[in-house]
Amino acid sequence: MESNIQTAVEVTFSELKEGLASGELQVIDVRRPEELQADGRMVGSTNIPLDELEAALQMSDDAFRDQYGIKKPQKEDENIVLTCRSGRRTKLALPIAQRLGYTRAKIYAGGIIEWKKHHGVD
Repeated sequence: MESNIQTAVEVTFSELKEGLASGELQVIDVRRPEELQADGRMVGSTNIPLDELEAALQMSDDAFRDQYGIKKPQKEDENIVLTCRSGRRTKLALPIAQRLGYTRAKIYAGGIIEWKKHHGVD
């Protein structure tokens, strides 16, 4: 059986900061909502907890917009970036997205820990 799960493509802090500032990246933070309250968030990112990700990516465009307040990412999009606290959940989220056809999704493995270290948090 052939797998279509690909190796993770990572974005750097600089790429992420620039992409969020310009609105060019669709950043999905897979942490729990209470973690965003405790640790801060990346302005411009969308919170979709890891345990909701699979269902979220299978929603209709309208249902996704109603639930998350943004346009649903499309499978062919090359600007989807997954992130979390430290990178561990990001590596769990990527295969979920890829299995659902989001094969061009990338990760920011440093998570909010690295983001805050570089003073990127708001």
